[in-house]
Amino acid sequence: MINKEEFKAIMASCIVPGILKEYVEISNQDYLQAIHDLYNSEMFSLLSKKETQLWHLSPLQLADILSEEINNGSLEIPEGAAL
Repeated sequence: MINKEEFKAIMASCIVPGILKEYVEISNQDYLQAIHDLYNSEMFSLLSKKETQLWHLSPLQLADILSEEINNGSLEIPEGAAL
């Protein structure tokens, strides 16, 4: 089992870049705005908690969730995600 510091490293090096790449493509936001949107989202707050297991979703799924949150002002987690 990975510890908290290892999880943060995985988030920063693997998960976040993939989400940002997909989000920039689907939202037509510039990269700096995409970073702002991600780090200020409720989705990111939940994603940062290992126990929510949102990290098992694909970067595209997470970017879609982020886009929906930004556009609709509410967070909708897909059925089957552990919260």
